[in-house]
Amino acid sequence: MKRYFFAESVWLQSAFLLLAAIPATLIAQQFDPRMVNDINIWIKPLKFYGSTALHLATLAVLARFLSEKARAGMGFSIVAAVSAFAAIVEIAIIVTQSARGVGSHFNFSTELDALIYAFMGGGALLIIMPAIVVGVWLLRAPVTEKLTPGLKLGGGLGLTLGFFLTLGIAGYMSAQSGGHWVDASRTDAGGLPLFGWSREGGDLRVPHFFATHLMQALPLVGYAADRMLRNAVAAKRVVWIAAAIGVAITAATLTQALVGKPFIG
Repeated sequence: MKRYFFAESVWLQSAFLLLAAIPATLIAQQFDPRMVNDINIWIKPLKFYGSTALHLATLAVLARFLSEKARAGMGFSIVAAVSAFAAIVEIAIIVTQSARGVGSHFNFSTELDALIYAFMGGGALLIIMPAIVVGVWLLRAPVTEKLTPGLKLGGGLGLTLGFFLTLGIAGYMSAQSGGHWVDASRTDAGGLPLFGWSREGGDLRVPHFFATHLMQALPLVGYAADRMLRNAVAAKRVVWIAAAIGVAITAATLTQALVGKPFIG
């Protein structure tokens, strides 16, 4: 009989719920012309549906490589439930603010909006919190036939490095009353296609992106290295090199943003 693991299930179900909201939001975008920061108000929810769903799905997939004892633990289930609930609430707030025709981030126009933004900061912390839990457990877990050396190191490093880098950059960015722009107009119009990053000045969303997606990149690197190299030492070396490159890119793009230079002009 297949054992039920609550954490993986709640993360995956929450990810699917967020993705299921995309079609309705795309329809809303076509019929609602209102703007925030010179772009359609429904663009931000769409981005957060995808990024949050990817984060939750990553946690669910990597959790499957932990021991059954760890996966079935009450503490692990609570961590998963809290983070999934926080993710749904966070997205609901973003959608509600969009429906009101106002921004959800860096919005201090009223006391209510400022309170909502502060509340969202706590929610964001709860959403990424499981990354450090799963990451540390992966690093401490023994190598098995399923949890191969490169995947173990890539998953552990990706989640832990991604957690700390994201926490630091997001914390700094959220404290900026002027928003994520540095020496650039407060507009998302004319931004880099798909991402929306400013092309006229610095944008703190760039290093935030690279920091957060270490959580997906390094596990994939480790998985590929295990299968291509068939050598534990070589696979782990590749992961360490990829981690160093990822951290370097994050640091370089953070420096670039802080001095007011666009990622791509």
